[in-house]
Amino acid sequence: MTKSPARHARGRHARPPSEFSARLHALIASLRGSRRRRLGLAGAVTATAAALAAVAVLALPGGSGPAPRAAVAARTAAAPSPNERVGAAGDPDEITDAVPYFETKDPGKKVVKHVTDVRRSGSFVRVYTDLGESDENSEPAIDLCKWTTQFLEDGGDDEPRVFVHGKSDDNGSVVLANKQSDKDDCEVPETR
Repeated sequence: MTKSPARHARGRHARPPSEFSARLHALIASLRGSRRRRLGLAGAVTATAAALAAVAVLALPGGSGPAPRAAVAARTAAAPSPNERVGAAGDPDEITDAVPYFETKDPGKKVVKHVTDVRRSGSFVRVYTDLGESDENSEPAIDLCKWTTQFLEDGGDDEPRVFVHGKSDDNGSVVLANKQSDKDDCEVPETR
């Protein structure tokens, strides 16, 4: 009769098990033999689960406020549209410190008053405005593009990419100015 190779036979060039793997196997082997250790481990796991559950319960909103459905309905009804939420907290894509930066460039708020939202979209930053489709390459759009580029460079971005959007009746948010490369000057080429 021929003997079959060991269950975990290793070749000549196989790596030895990691230190973690060796310790894990030793722990499992020791738990197999001792009922006391198994009970201790089960108790530790149960205590950890109970502690995590307690933390989760304490983190839930509660108190003497309105019922959860009423609170959600109240927040939803009062929530502004995405184009009106400049400076809202909690949205990871929103850049709340951009508008105050723009205000340092435009103390009279002649240009900043048109900004409705500033947010990151992948590697791009998009500045949404209330400017119209006819404001393509206008002075406010170009200024916002340049200011956003400077804002990103001051923040450490080596390759800032910026789109300044305006409103359109039939085309969503049209691009009024953009910077898509280091050589770009923020002007949008004319489309024919």
